[in-house]
Amino acid sequence: NRLPWMLIIAALIFSNLAHSQVSSELRIDPMLLVSLKECRNIANNLGNGLFPGWDFQKTPVLFYRPNVQELLINYPHKPKGFSLYTGFNPLGDDMIYVRNDTTLLSYDDQNTSTEVDSITVLVVADPYSTLRNQLQDILGRPKEFTSSWLKSWQFIPNPYFKLEVILHEAFHVYQNKMAPDKGANEMVVAQYPLLDPENNALYVLEGNILRDALFAQESKAKLEKIKEFVAVRSYRQSRLDSSFVEYENLNEYMEGLAKYVEYKFMKSGEAIEPTKEMYFSQGFNGYRGILAKQFRVAMDNMVNIVAVNDDRFGNKFGSGPLRFKLYDLGACQALLLDYVMPDWKEKIFQPTIYLTDLLKQSIALKADELKRYLDQAKAEYKYDEAYRSKVGFEKEGKQKIEEKVASILKTEKTLVEISFGGVTKKARVARFTPFGVTQVGKQSAIYEMVPALIIFKKGVMLDFKQPVPVLVDQDKQQIIFAVDTPSSKLIADSQNRLDITEFSLTTPMDIQYKGNTVLIRLK
Repeated sequence: NRLPWMLIIAALIFSNLAHSQVSSELRIDPMLLVSLKECRNIANNLGNGLFPGWDFQKTPVLFYRPNVQELLINYPHKPKGFSLYTGFNPLGDDMIYVRNDTTLLSYDDQNTSTEVDSITVLVVADPYSTLRNQLQDILGRPKEFTSSWLKSWQFIPNPYFKLEVILHEAFHVYQNKMAPDKGANEMVVAQYPLLDPENNALYVLEGNILRDALFAQESKAKLEKIKEFVAVRSYRQSRLDSSFVEYENLNEYMEGLAKYVEYKFMKSGEAIEPTKEMYFSQGFNGYRGILAKQFRVAMDNMVNIVAVNDDRFGNKFGSGPLRFKLYDLGACQALLLDYVMPDWKEKIFQPTIYLTDLLKQSIALKADELKRYLDQAKAEYKYDEAYRSKVGFEKEGKQKIEEKVASILKTEKTLVEISFGGVTKKARVARFTPFGVTQVGKQSAIYEMVPALIIFKKGVMLDFKQPVPVLVDQDKQQIIFAVDTPSSKLIADSQNRLDITEFSLTTPMDIQYKGNTVLIRLK
C-alpha cells in the first residue's frame, strides 16, 4: 500500500523540479527580442556587405535588466542557475534560457561583451536600464539642460539606435575571436594629454576632413581629402608619446570597427524590408529614405564629438570625449579604406596592423608632400582659430578640474583619506570605466561612474559597492573620497575588516578621526 503513495510523492517532486526549471515570465522589454530578430534580418540581407567572414547569426546574446532578469539566447547549453524560457519568443525555434532576480552585470546600461562559462557573449541592456542611467546623469545637470532634454522627448528610446548597439556589440564578439589580444591598455587615459591645445586643434581638423572626404563625390576630391587627413594625423601623432599613439590606434581598431558596422548598415541598408514586428517599436518607420539621413546626422555628430564642441557626455574635460571620438575616427577611416584599399579587412586582425597605417600605405606620401598637405589643411580648416579656441578650452578645463577636486575635499559628508605607502608604492585601479576618468596631475586622477576596485597588493583591496568619485594620487600615495556613512561608523573589526555601505577594506590599518575626516593608514 505504501508504493502508490511513494510514486505520487515522487511525481510531485519531479513536477515541482521541472516547474522550477521553466519560466514564461518576461521582465525585460520584449522589443529587445524583436530587435535581435531584426538584426538577424539585416545581417542576412547585407551578408558580407557588413563585414566579410562575420556570421552574426551565430553570436550568443545576453539581454539583461540589473538584478531583475537576464535572457541568454543562441547559447549551446543551459548554465547553472538558468531556467528554460517558454514565454514570448519572436525568434522561432531558438532556445532561450532565463534567470530572475540576479544578473551577471549589476550596473545599468552596460552594452558590451562578457564570458558565460568561458563562452563570449554579446551583452545589451534593457531600455529601462539605459533610461535609469540617463536619468542619473540628467539629475546632476543644469536645470536648462534637463528642461531641454524633456522638452525634446530625448528620453524616448530610438529603435534604430538599439539595432546599431546590438550589431556593434555583436561585432566585438567576433573581434575577440579573431584577435583576442588586440586591446588597448585603458589605464593610459589617466595620462593622455586631454587638454593639450595643439593636439585638440588638430583633432578638429581631422573630424572636418573626414566628413568632407566621405561626402566628396569626385574621386580626385576624395583622394585629396584622404591625403590631408593622413598629413594631419601623421603630424599630430608624431607629437605624442608612443603609448598614447598605441592607445588611439587600438581603440580605433576595436571600437572604430564596431562603429564601422553601424555606418555600413546606414549606408547599405535602405533596401532592406524590415520584419513586421519592428513596426511596433515607437519611432520605427522602415529604412528607405531614413538611413541616409541618419548617416549625414551621424557625420555632423562625429565632427562635434571629435572637436568636443559640447558637453553631451557630462564631463568634457575628462576621458569620455577622447574615448568616444576614437569610435568615430576609426569608423570613418575604415569607410575610406573601402575606397582606397578594398582588401584591408584581410589584414586588420593582425597584431600590429592599424587603420591609420593602412591609410598611409594606400597613398604613400613623401615627407615634402606630408608638409604641403598639412599646411593646406591648416589653411583650409582655420587651424589658428581652432587653436585659440582650444587654448581657452584648456584654461576652462583646469578650472573645472580644480572645482571637481574641491567637491571631494571640501565635503560636508565623511571624508576618507587612505594612505597606502606602508604596503605598496603604487595602487592599481583594477575596476573603472575609461569614460569616467578625470586627470588631476601627471600621477593623480579622479575615477567615477562605476564602483571602483583598487588593489594595493595581493589580498589587500579597496572594493567600492556603489559609484563614488575617488581621487587616486600615486605621488602622495593617497586615496581620497567622500561617503554618506557617519565617521563614527568607520570602525575596523577584530579581523581588520572595515565594511560599510559604500565600500569594504580588509587589512591591518590605523584609523584616526578629525572632525568629519577619517584618516586610514594601511600597514
